[in-house]
Amino acid sequence: MTSPAMKKIKPTHTSPPTNSDAEPPKQKDEQEEGNEKKPYILQLPNHITVEIFGKIPIKALIQCRCVCKSWRRSLSDPQFTKYLLSQTPDCLLLQNSSTRNPNTAGLFLVDLDKPSGKNDVVIRLPKDPNVPNFGVQIVGSCNGFLCVYDRLNSGRFYISNPVIGESITLPRFPKDIAFPFLYGFGFSPVDGVYKLVVVASTSNGLKSNEWEVMVLTVGTGSWRNVGNSVYPFGYQSYGVYHDGFLHWIARSDNSVLICAFDVGSECFQELPLPPCSLGKRLVSLAALRGCLSVYVLSMSDINVWVMKDYGVKESWAEELVMQQVIGYGTSFSATQLLKFTKKGQVVFSLKYKLRVYTPGKKGSAAVEVDGIPSMVEAFVHIPSVVSLKDAIMDLSSEI
Repeated sequence: MTSPAMKKIKPTHTSPPTNSDAEPPKQKDEQEEGNEKKPYILQLPNHITVEIFGKIPIKALIQCRCVCKSWRRSLSDPQFTKYLLSQTPDCLLLQNSSTRNPNTAGLFLVDLDKPSGKNDVVIRLPKDPNVPNFGVQIVGSCNGFLCVYDRLNSGRFYISNPVIGESITLPRFPKDIAFPFLYGFGFSPVDGVYKLVVVASTSNGLKSNEWEVMVLTVGTGSWRNVGNSVYPFGYQSYGVYHDGFLHWIARSDNSVLICAFDVGSECFQELPLPPCSLGKRLVSLAALRGCLSVYVLSMSDINVWVMKDYGVKESWAEELVMQQVIGYGTSFSATQLLKFTKKGQVVFSLKYKLRVYTPGKKGSAAVEVDGIPSMVEAFVHIPSVVSLKDAIMDLSSEI
């Protein structure tokens, strides 16, 4: 990466007036006059404006980007965006999974913590002309950005901010991707970069336990082979991002492993398991309440474990048992835990339908919200108005 060229600044020469009748500078008066013409809210100190931005809904924040240049600059400031992400509640990002009518494909932002009467519980996001609306798979969400895989155009990935409609096309994967393969999208807090990780089988994934690990640092032009992995990865193809790591489940015979890929150092490590009998039970991962979580299928129930202190075995705690939420014979791969609501309910996806479980009760209820498709793929997403070119190096010429 080259350093930006230093701008040439013309020297400004000032000299005293040549006679006593010369008028004093009008700059201060003109500035005061300009402030009087501005609406009061545009005259607020920057730190107060930033605090207000941190409290308004995302729908209004999108509109604020278009008010004036100073607001747009504030909303692009790295320190402010970091603060804003910490204040913004996560939402559900829904992708219409129906294949009957490609014209209905699209993304919906849903905040189930808002009262049902609010008009911004569901926001249909604008279609991005650069990203296909049909036949795509969301690889992951991180800090308001999405990574999207084009299933109809093998090897093609995109990074987008769906809220403001910005996207870039990533360099094509250097070889044909054969199923099964794993993928993940995450952020390295050490060096401040985003990375896309693809773990692909060196053969057909069935006869060989060896997987090739390929990494693309977003903003660079090429993929890198960072080595092979011998972990026997399972059925969860998407990596769960948490605390600078991407996580997958691996299993061999009766043993289960949690494999964590350090996005910064690009190395795998193993995490301790919760103190429960896993055996041949179906196990999956999620990020719940800011913690890495393991959920285990037991007959018709789901046991949810949470690692309160990342990487510490003793910090595993059984959060709850979701009773009678899975029908007998239901594929566990069709079940995905998403998030807790402010009321403590668990939102999850079952066979492309949103459902909610109330702790202490048996069974679950369908989530009924006007304006969302009947069948969806659901993801947890923190909406952001940050531009890709402000967050990712070397992208200003691509957007």
